[in-house]
Amino acid sequence: MSVEKVTKASLLAIFVACSSLLGGMDRSDADKMAGGMMAEMSEGFPHPFFNHMGIPDMPGMASVRVTGYRQGGNSEPSQEDFGFHLEAGLYERLGIHIRNNEIRQSPRTDVMLMYAVLQDDEAQSGISLFAGALIPSGTIPKGEDEVIGAFGVSGRQFVSGLAVFDGNVHYMPEMKMFEMGFSGVFKATEKLFPIVEIEGKVTEQKTMFYLFPSLKFKLKPEVFIGVGTQFAITQDKEFDSRFLVQMDMAW
Repeated sequence: MSVEKVTKASLLAIFVACSSLLGGMDRSDADKMAGGMMAEMSEGFPHPFFNHMGIPDMPGMASVRVTGYRQGGNSEPSQEDFGFHLEAGLYERLGIHIRNNEIRQSPRTDVMLMYAVLQDDEAQSGISLFAGALIPSGTIPKGEDEVIGAFGVSGRQFVSGLAVFDGNVHYMPEMKMFEMGFSGVFKATEKLFPIVEIEGKVTEQKTMFYLFPSLKFKLKPEVFIGVGTQFAITQDKEFDSRFLVQMDMAW
């Protein structure tokens, strides 16, 4: 076992013991939390590129995804952009996501709280409800609402040693728009993970979907580098294709 895993396991044991002694949670809850965290450490799956997890992280766990990409269209010159996605566990079953996948193109950042209404004993699979808002992080075009609310439902299915599937549907009432995402992360070897994602936006005027095959490579425990190409699969689209590179880290 690596030094990183030994250190995390030691801290986990201390956390569980202290939580039980101080009454922060009963022993069965602490054991469930420990089981889920140890399972995640042993499996070592990366995140998808854009899709968020279907259930929250465990309390005290956090991760960040930093993405750079170039996108192009048939009638427009190609352009570069970048994004980030930070997620963390706050309390048991409750987590936070902060993300902006198009920092140069989108003047808003998504801040979202997620609560797992159903999850298994290992906290690896389940169903969550979430709510949040897109808040200004740039110049909002004149006439548009500064803050846009969003809420939805998400789910995760963990297949031990083989794959992780996440899916979600957002609804933004002010924009009368649905956003949805689905991803599958597959374990080919201990260091190689093929990923397939589908992203979509549905409004009263347009329906846009994108397919995103990619690969992530494990550099060290909880650190991955990924590359992939995203392209439109509907006639309505905001871009034709993107080439992306992402650093994925968890702790």
